[in-house]
Amino acid sequence: MSKQFKLSQPPNDGISKLKFHPTDDAKLLASSWDQQVRLYDAQNNQLTASHHDHKAAVLDIAFGHDIAFSGGLDRRVLAWEGYSHTREIGCHDGEISSLEYAPSTSLLFSGSWDRTLRAWDSRAQNDAALVKKIEVDERIYSMSARDSLLAVALAGRKLLIYDTRKLDEPVESRESSLKFPTRCVRLMPDGQGFVCSSVEGRVAVEYLAGSAKSNYAFKCHRQPADDNVDLVYPVNAVAFHPVHHTFVTGGSDGAVSLWDPDNKKRLKHYQGYPTAISSLDFNASGSLLSIASSYTYDEGEKDHPPDSIWIKPISESEARPKAKKTS
Repeated sequence: MSKQFKLSQPPNDGISKLKFHPTDDAKLLASSWDQQVRLYDAQNNQLTASHHDHKAAVLDIAFGHDIAFSGGLDRRVLAWEGYSHTREIGCHDGEISSLEYAPSTSLLFSGSWDRTLRAWDSRAQNDAALVKKIEVDERIYSMSARDSLLAVALAGRKLLIYDTRKLDEPVESRESSLKFPTRCVRLMPDGQGFVCSSVEGRVAVEYLAGSAKSNYAFKCHRQPADDNVDLVYPVNAVAFHPVHHTFVTGGSDGAVSLWDPDNKKRLKHYQGYPTAISSLDFNASGSLLSIASSYTYDEGEKDHPPDSIWIKPISESEARPKAKKTS
C-alpha cells in the first residue's frame, strides 16, 4: 500500500471542509478561512482550479455533477460552474454553516446561523432558485444528505431528520444523546441512522425509528493527563466508508480513528498529524481518505503548525469490519 502524502498548495488559513466528488475518485474540494475554494486532483497531487469570489471565510462546500457550491461568512451561496466561473444562487440573513446537495432532486440545501434551512434549485437563476425556506428553533451547526434523507444538527443538541421529497415537517425530531454541543452529523450509507460527534470527546451512533438496532455512545479522542484525568478533545469530523460502512472520526487531538459501528470496536488509530483534524472525507470508491490538519482554535490564539491536507490510501482489509466471532 502506498504511503500517505501532503497535497501541495494547501489553503493559507484554516481549512473548514474537505469533500470528494460523489463519483470521480480524484476530485477533491477544499474550503478555507482564506476566502477561497480549491479543487484538487488528489490522485496526482495537483491543484487544478480555485476561486476567490467570496468576501469572507468559506465554511462549507458541496459537489453537484459538474458544478460545486460554497457558502460561509458572507452569507451568499455561490455555484462554481464548470470550475471556471461563479454565480450567486441566493443568500441567507446570517452566516452559512452547512451545505448539502441531493442529486435525486437537484436540490442544494443550505443551513445557517440565521435559524433557517433553505432548499435551492441549483439550475435556476437568482430569485427563482429558492424552493423552500424552513424556520428552525436554533442555529444550524452541521448537515448530512443521503438519498432522500437530510439530517440537520442544531445548537441546543437538537437533531432533525427530513425527507427531501416533502419538506413541510421533519420525519423525526430528537435531542442528541450527547450532553454537549454537536460538532458534526453524518447519515449512515444505508440510511438506517446517523453518527454525531460532540465538543466533549464523544460520539453517538443513533438509529432512526423502526430500526431494530440500539443507540449507543462512546468516549474517544482523549489523552491521559496527570492525576488520572483525561484531556478531552472535540470530535470535529466524521466520515463513512462508502463500501464497508465503517466510519472515521477526527479530533482536536490531531488523531483519526476508524470504527466498526456494528461490532462497536475501533479498528485503526492514525496519529501524528501536526494539529487538530478539522475535516475528513472518503472518495467514492473508499480507496482514499482526505484529512485536513488545521488548528480549530479550541485553545484560543496561539502559534500552530501550517494547515495541511493529507491523502491517505485505505486498503480493503483496513476498512472492512471484522467478522463477529462465533462461540
